[in-house]
Amino acid sequence: MSKSAQPNWDDIRYVVAVADHGSVAGAARALSVNHATVLRRIASFESREGVRVFDRTPRGYQVSPDRRALIEAMREAGQALGQVEEMIDAERPNLQGGIRVTSVDTFCHDLLPSMMPGLAQEIGSRVEVISGNAHLDFARFQAHVTVRPAAELPKDLSGEKAAFMRFGVYTSANHDPEGWLGLSGAISRSVAGSWMRRHHQNVTLTADSFVTLAGLCAAGCGKAILPVVIGDIWPGLQRLMIPSDVPKTPIWVASHVDYARSGRLLKARKFLAARLRERQAELMG
Repeated sequence: MSKSAQPNWDDIRYVVAVADHGSVAGAARALSVNHATVLRRIASFESREGVRVFDRTPRGYQVSPDRRALIEAMREAGQALGQVEEMIDAERPNLQGGIRVTSVDTFCHDLLPSMMPGLAQEIGSRVEVISGNAHLDFARFQAHVTVRPAAELPKDLSGEKAAFMRFGVYTSANHDPEGWLGLSGAISRSVAGSWMRRHHQNVTLTADSFVTLAGLCAAGCGKAILPVVIGDIWPGLQRLMIPSDVPKTPIWVASHVDYARSGRLLKARKFLAARLRERQAELMG
């Protein structure tokens, strides 16, 4: 790059997008801008820095073989800058962009919604809720705060045990199913999944969501082991028992270790932890 001028990091974002998507049109869609804007930014970068990054071919913009290391360096620099921006963002007392809270679909169904208005007021900014049973990449800032049931936190997260939850066995209140519903995907790795593998391996219907399992169970498709916080309130379900050999599961409220001590995120986590402790009886059944 030219020594006479500092690189324009915003232009670099466009260069990386074209490299990742292989075309100007693909980069424009990914960045939510028009085709002409991408062309202008690429031309601006190449002209200012005195390097030709792309070969223009009938199949699109191809990264020159001798520029691949440069593109990778740009990508890593962009990710590092994004991390700096997020960490600074997390320290601002009032943030227009808000914070992203992720949790399992079981909690997003009934437990967390009532807490969100109070959380937004507590931190003075917008809250985005991301529901899903897969773990997000906190290093890439897909979320700021997680509310997760787990025996232990992964090393890249830091937080506190806010409460505990238990599982119960349920059946349909309107049908008399003989079989069992199985757990698949991420929830199969829970303590409920371990219990199912020990006691009921012959299942003909599975789901990767406790919310889906609750619906299937209520429809008479089979008995199911569910978190009591959802099983006890689901229409058409009746609890049969709480298995004594299924340990209670901690519920963590956590953030990435690099910005876990951010004042605003710390305030958000403390608020959510306090609200979860208030719901402890429901979580334990």
